[in-house]
Amino acid sequence: MAQVSDVKIDFSVDNDAVIPLIERLQGSLSKLDKHVANLVSTRIEELHQANNLIFHITDFHKSDMHIQVFSYPTESFLRMAQAVFSKRYEDLLPSSLTEFVAVNTNGEASK
Repeated sequence: MAQVSDVKIDFSVDNDAVIPLIERLQGSLSKLDKHVANLVSTRIEELHQANNLIFHITDFHKSDMHIQVFSYPTESFLRMAQAVFSKRYEDLLPSSLTEFVAVNTNGEASK
């Protein structure tokens, strides 16, 4: 009968790409108008619910039984953060509302 020794797996998470972005976004949110901050919070929640906020890549090193997980912001999260940093808050609106505003704005401009 063979005896198996204890197997230990080391696990670590690298959030270096995510944490600075979140901290900068939190700093920006504290300076925004209440309505804009609510829009940003809603957009973040939508991304979270759609599982489209952060993605992870796992790397396994067999030699030392080490698993490392790297976390990165999704493209959607980066676009949302860029809209906040650039003060392009209209980019945070749902696409159907953005199209509605564009049509009404163009219609008024032509009158």
